[in-house]
Amino acid sequence: MTALFMACAVGGGVVLLCQLALMLLGVDHHSDLDPGADIIDDPHMGDDYVDVDHGSSWFFGVLSFRALTAALTFFGLGGLAANGYGFGAYTALVFGVIWGGAAMLLVAWLMRLLMGLRSEGTVDIRQAVGHAGTVYLTIPGAKAGAGKVTVAFQGRTMEYEALTSGAALPTGAHVLVREVVGPGTVEVEMQGSAGETAATGE
Repeated sequence: MTALFMACAVGGGVVLLCQLALMLLGVDHHSDLDPGADIIDDPHMGDDYVDVDHGSSWFFGVLSFRALTAALTFFGLGGLAANGYGFGAYTALVFGVIWGGAAMLLVAWLMRLLMGLRSEGTVDIRQAVGHAGTVYLTIPGAKAGAGKVTVAFQGRTMEYEALTSGAALPTGAHVLVREVVGPGTVEVEMQGSAGETAATGE
């Protein structure tokens, strides 16, 4: 039984250290995401967009690779600690299971917390659609070129390149974001133009 505990502690510990090193180096970009998260390849976003399904099963959320690795490591450490204090094989096994389970729950909770912070800190350009903005650099008409706009949404003020299919929009003009047309680029129209068009029936 001691050999089993030692193998779990050493093997799991090595994997945990490798995961930590990769995380510090920024290599494991999409590893250990919430199992309820969908990675959507959206050309409008430029990068993969992570859509977190908050209704996913809590149980499967606990069973992430990092959490299972932590459970394996602390199962081994708990068993070795119990053996070191002179407990029998059965008691050492119980200690290992308790330590491993506690480590798995702790790591799963920490990962969900970090995932939540990451989600809150990520500005989704698609959420800018329908929001008002202000022209920062003149936008040529008929999509002849790109200007820039500032748009306030999700509690932040963001700057994006902007196109318009209508007349040129001067600096300081108030606009509405109609759609996302590319990575960091939106299409806008003069604020009020959509309402005026609907009112005239055009």
